[in-house]
Amino acid sequence: MSKAIKNPVSGAAASRPYVVHETTSMVNDLLVPYETYFKSPLARLGAIKQGLRSGAIADLLQVTGATQIDIAKWLDITEPTLRKHIQGSRELNQGLSEHIIQLFELFDKGLDTFGSLDEFKSWLKHYNPGIDAVPFDLLDTHTGISIILTQLIRIDYGVLA
Repeated sequence: MSKAIKNPVSGAAASRPYVVHETTSMVNDLLVPYETYFKSPLARLGAIKQGLRSGAIADLLQVTGATQIDIAKWLDITEPTLRKHIQGSRELNQGLSEHIIQLFELFDKGLDTFGSLDEFKSWLKHYNPGIDAVPFDLLDTHTGISIILTQLIRIDYGVLA
């Protein structure tokens, strides 16, 4: 279900209304607690050192729409360990916390670049000549995520070659 946002200047619906999908709205709500970490390196460092709450993995599953198998692969942990983290109440270790924050930042940027989570997820799963890889296959390393973020910035600026 989508809804048109009224043009704030005229108060009327724009001729080409900005469409917000309920899924996108839900994802934005899930990303709100993590957005501070995208903007402030010190806040990010503090969160990494303290460890994210274990519920961050459940949030990651919802934001990405990925399977538990995919998330476990990205985080380099087994599925049983992933399930223990999801059900647990302890803070995550620094490595997992850092990787999860980077994934949240990537999906936030992807949503911003493509305007639709579904379009971003589709882009992730197709070969990209700019990085000579399928972006989805790079989500298991910090360097891979950085390469994808750089490519999203290039897309924003129209530099595709």
